[in-house]
Amino acid sequence: MSEGRITRGRLAIVVTITVWACYLTYTVIQQFIAGHAYTVKLAIEAIVYMLVVTGLAASAIAYLITRIGYFYRARGHQRSPRIMLDEFIGGKTPSVTVLVPSYQEDERTNRTTLLSAALQEYPGLRVTLLIDDPRQPKTRSARDMLLAARALPAMIDGELRVPYQRVSAAYTSFDEQVRLRGGHLVTLEDMRRLAAEYRFAADWLYDLGARQEIVDHTDTFFVEHILHPLAADLGQISGALNTGADEHATLPLARMNQLHKRLLAIFDVTVTSFERKKYVSLSHEPNKAMNLNSYIGLMGGAYQEVGTPLGTALVTAGPNRADLVVPDPDYVLTLDADSVLLPEYALRLVHLLEQGAYERHAVAQTPYSAYPGSATRIERISGATTDIQYIVHQGMTHYGATFWVGANAVLRKKALNQICEVSYEGDWEIKRYIQDRTVIEDTESTIDLGVHGWSLHNYPERLAYSATPPDFGSLAIQRQRWANGGLLILSRLKDQFRAKSQRSDKNRFGEYFLRVNYMASIFWSSVCLLIMLAYPFNAELLNPILLLVSVPYFFMMAADLKALGYKRSDMLRIYGFNLILLPVNMSGSIASLLQLLTGEKSQFKRTPKVRDRTTAATSYLLLPLALIVFCVYTVWRDVQLGQWNNLVFATLNLTLSAYAMIAFVGPGNTIVDLLTHMRDWLVRPVAPKRSRRSRSAKKTPAAQTPKAPATGDWAQVLHYRQEHGATAGQVTVRLQRTDSGDWTTDRAKSSSSRAHLFEEFSFFTVFQPVYHMVNGHVVGYEALTRFADGSNPRDSLAAAAQRGVQVALDAALLQAAVKSSAALPNGTWLAVNVSADLLARPHELAPLLAGSRRPLIVEVGAADPAGLAQLGGDIRIAVDDRGSGYDTLALIESQRPAVLKLDMATLPGLENQTARQAAVRALVEFAQQHGCTVIAEGIETAAQRDALVACGVPYGQGFYLGKPVPVERVLSGVGGW
Repeated sequence: MSEGRITRGRLAIVVTITVWACYLTYTVIQQFIAGHAYTVKLAIEAIVYMLVVTGLAASAIAYLITRIGYFYRARGHQRSPRIMLDEFIGGKTPSVTVLVPSYQEDERTNRTTLLSAALQEYPGLRVTLLIDDPRQPKTRSARDMLLAARALPAMIDGELRVPYQRVSAAYTSFDEQVRLRGGHLVTLEDMRRLAAEYRFAADWLYDLGARQEIVDHTDTFFVEHILHPLAADLGQISGALNTGADEHATLPLARMNQLHKRLLAIFDVTVTSFERKKYVSLSHEPNKAMNLNSYIGLMGGAYQEVGTPLGTALVTAGPNRADLVVPDPDYVLTLDADSVLLPEYALRLVHLLEQGAYERHAVAQTPYSAYPGSATRIERISGATTDIQYIVHQGMTHYGATFWVGANAVLRKKALNQICEVSYEGDWEIKRYIQDRTVIEDTESTIDLGVHGWSLHNYPERLAYSATPPDFGSLAIQRQRWANGGLLILSRLKDQFRAKSQRSDKNRFGEYFLRVNYMASIFWSSVCLLIMLAYPFNAELLNPILLLVSVPYFFMMAADLKALGYKRSDMLRIYGFNLILLPVNMSGSIASLLQLLTGEKSQFKRTPKVRDRTTAATSYLLLPLALIVFCVYTVWRDVQLGQWNNLVFATLNLTLSAYAMIAFVGPGNTIVDLLTHMRDWLVRPVAPKRSRRSRSAKKTPAAQTPKAPATGDWAQVLHYRQEHGATAGQVTVRLQRTDSGDWTTDRAKSSSSRAHLFEEFSFFTVFQPVYHMVNGHVVGYEALTRFADGSNPRDSLAAAAQRGVQVALDAALLQAAVKSSAALPNGTWLAVNVSADLLARPHELAPLLAGSRRPLIVEVGAADPAGLAQLGGDIRIAVDDRGSGYDTLALIESQRPAVLKLDMATLPGLENQTARQAAVRALVEFAQQHGCTVIAEGIETAAQRDALVACGVPYGQGFYLGKPVPVERVLSGVGGW
């Protein structure tokens, strides 16, 4: 990096700050001391204008500062020599999994990305395509994309298996020959055979490039900058090995092993796919972050596919029973499906993170660059802004202000585990490593890592490239997403500030200035520019000296564009480009503010990746046109009033915004998109009318339908159980309400005209095993209810109580549990929960319990179980403990229950607190003296189980021992030890 560019960069910073300070000083003196702002309006105008100038100057200064940091880093960078990387490959390398989140991507795009990931020079790589397409496509093209995405990983894996098997066999043969020769001798023939393998690998890569479908410049880049350079490098090594053999020189054994392992590392890869939407137990939130989180949350586990009424779920299982085993890697490499990596990306970044100086770095990345050779003007200018951002991100690293850029990154799995947040959707545990509260999820995760003391690093080489949207419609969707979210997480910087202070780390102004600018500058720059464009400020405020505030910024950006391979004049095109994007940026910023006020997440809009043009939103077309019209008016007004300073600014904005609309959007595309939106507004689709047959079917009297079996006299409940299909085991309870609001059992009135009067509860029963904790045998099961909408059972029961139908619903839950328990293993008992209201009606409860084929334990909680004496049969009572003091002892003595359920509140700290252990031991002894058995609930760790056994508690249940599962999975052992 030349010293001249650094010197000019420093001068630009000095000039910008000096001119800004001089302007503010002059304006304050002129407007407030000299008294030119003699009215409230003029005073407000002066203050607002100075704030606008300050905001724009701050963004300009931030850019000038970061480019200086970029120059320093580029000048001081020393890349690791290849011999060090070969030594790294030759040793024990950390494991890496590459995750490629994909949503309705073209097969060619997915193939290019997966191949660039699979051909990383890293041994034992695992590449997984995370398919997020809808599982029920609505169009033929969507179906074809889904089928292609499913078939692609196996196809690529099969392609790479051919060269891998050959080079692997060659290395095995070499190793055997060396051992036969005493374990140290390398021959000339070994050199030539290795050269032949390198030549084979080079030819294979050239052939792969020849078979690549060339559609646009991204395909050309993949062949010419990834496949061909790697092939040429391998071919050069092949030639060097042959030349050495011709000169009767042999390499040391260690170096021969390194070269063999390097060749293996290129092809030693497993390519798979995964679809989170196949499983109801994983989040289906429509964003990239949760697609990644769903798979990362499974890492290190073995899972079995279990059919539930809501669909297939993944539950923890032993390795021998698992349908899915997900390795737990040391590093996770995330890669967007429209991006590619150069072959050394993973190797160089993991090698860096393994150095002692980087042990507290959680993320290493190379901010992506734009593909060179764009076909359209808007794609080229968009790519120019991307490449400028590369400079910004590299410079921010110099000041410790790095942000994770989500298109590609190597993530330390240990760091991800530390920032993991666990929540629940219904009964399913959802893990969040990458935050999805905003649509710029990687930015908030950067703050999370910083709070936990982790750093981030931008590797100062261009090793990753990503596509830019080829048309204005798709670009607007992307940029609107980028503009959303920064304001929401801006306040979280204080958390990082506080955490660094607690660790006695120094908080630097430069870091936080650049972080604030990165997250909020889109908002304040857009607002400031709109104010300057829209409001006719006092002419005295428009001082010509203001030009010197922006001139250094534009000159330096023009120089950077030239150095990046663009034209200096592209700086003006970028300015016009940003003018027509003002509505897009403001839309994203407003969405941030709305989310801040309402707390509701903004919708994640994926950037379309299609060959056809994406229609731009009406507002994104009309507002730029309105801006052009306003600029015309401003020019005319300035000429009339002789405001020549403002005329220059207005003329520049008019010229560049008009050029941007013509060059980047196009008059034809604008007209077509507006007409398309007008047609969609005028012509509304009409839903097809139902046939007479369907209407007459709805009017069939309900009495003609098969009547559900009556149970006792809780005739309010009509339950229907599905025995087959996706909802097998699910029970639907339909409770009918009269016009007056009362609940009735009159089914003859359930006509279609009164269908809205039905309240429906859909649920299914799961069973949690109760273990004898000494011998590990299952002695019984507790029946639990899961509602089909994923809601908490307490909420559904509370809703039924508010409507006065809790007894009917509780009876339905109990009957479903008793009926489902028929399939449980023989020799086990069943525990069911009964509400106090149903318990008070023994004449209704008795017929329900009589249907059980196994011993019953009725859990009454805190209710009075006196009425159970009327039920008879093999029914035992279970009560909840009331703490380990007198109340529980009195309960056991007065009510003589058969079972005492030890609440989970007793367990925390039990393994370490001897006083609590003594109290539990005394409670168990007292219970045994009164014929009461103690069962501990909520056991989550082995330490808790062992402590309970030591205290004499014989039985237990909890997630550690076994999770609740549907009855059809009980016999297969799912959910147990």
